Amino acid sequence: MAAESLSIEQIVDLDRYPIDRPDHPRYRELLARGGDALGQGALFALPRFLRAEIVPQMAAELDALRQRSTRYDRPRNAYTLVETDNDLAPDHPRNLMHSCSYNQVLNFQIPNDSPLRRVYYWQPLTEFLRILCGYDSFYRSDCPHLALSAKIAGPGDTDGWHYDSNDVVFSLLLQAPEAGGQFEYAPYIRSESDENYAEVSRLYRNPQRYAERPPMSPGDLTVFKGDLSMHRVTPVEGERRRIVALFCYDREPGTSFDQWYIDELEQGLPLNGR
Repeated sequence: MAAESLSIEQIVDLDRYPIDRPDHPRYRELLARGGDALGQGALFALPRFLRAEIVPQMAAELDALRQRSTRYDRPRNAYTLVETDNDLAPDHPRNLMHSCSYNQVLNFQIPNDSPLRRVYYWQPLTEFLRILCGYDSFYRSDCPHLALSAKIAGPGDTDGWHYDSNDVVFSLLLQAPEAGGQFEYAPYIRSESDENYAEVSRLYRNPQRYAERPPMSPGDLTVFKGDLSMHRVTPVEGERRRIVALFCYDREPGTSFDQWYIDELEQGLPLNGR
């Protein structure tokens, strides 16, 4: 089915998630349950948010752009990407480096008539997420690179331990790998006043014991508070790639990302991706 012929009802399961109807009892129940989940566990999942029949098309559209996407492939630490702190021990959590490799399809590369873009620009979703997160204001990003993007992880690719620079991340899993590619996290392992390095070190040493692994399936929408919750995606195994779309919002209009980060994304683009 052509993307331009798709209505939002054909993309999002509005029977399961009536987020276009604020007066619906299910709408209020979702907000209450989501607020509790975010407050207690830093993550709220909406399973089968997308209709099952559209998910393979959305994944294929992004996978077809992989050869033109930007590539990131180098170690980083969880706090400042690549810098280390010489005043701390080499095995301090701030200095340990983690493998990180994936392709990222950028906003300007995603077609204007993409069903993914239609979901991102659907105002009832923006309003629902605003209320869910408890914000007075909430705007879609204007960034031509990262307002809407997708990470594609192939065999061996991984997104090592890190915190997010923004307080909430909104993602849609569109394709799961054959094995690996597991999202792992430690909810609220740090606070605004305490980095809790001892617990972070324990997590690094024994993630099998101390990390949570929420179930995720293609079509699920996930809202995640990653600024205080250490998290990673384990290496992908098998030939089927892990594809996850990312929606970027901000509480202020017209915000943009640091230029150094945009420059880094541009440097990873092949010539035919610019």
